[in-house]
Amino acid sequence: MALQSLARAPFRVVDEINQGMDPRNERMVHSRMVDIACSEHTSQYFLITPKLLPNLEYHPNMKVHCIASGEYMPEGQGKLDFGALAQKALAVYGGL
Repeated sequence: MALQSLARAPFRVVDEINQGMDPRNERMVHSRMVDIACSEHTSQYFLITPKLLPNLEYHPNMKVHCIASGEYMPEGQGKLDFGALAQKALAVYGGL
């Protein structure tokens, strides 16, 4: 990550960077990636991971896409409503 400003690329794909990390280091790396990805004149970043820690830092310029697929998906599409889940989380955590 320290050399990102020296190598020009339109986008970067980061695949499971948090694999095997303890929570402290995962938070530190995620925070650093947010700082780098949301600064001006930088590449677009795609972070691919099966899981993230709760209460990580996010920037207003970030977009989070949750892709759910696999053999254990619920039968009814209404059972997996990420928008409703996000609204519940905001209500529980008071908009944080």
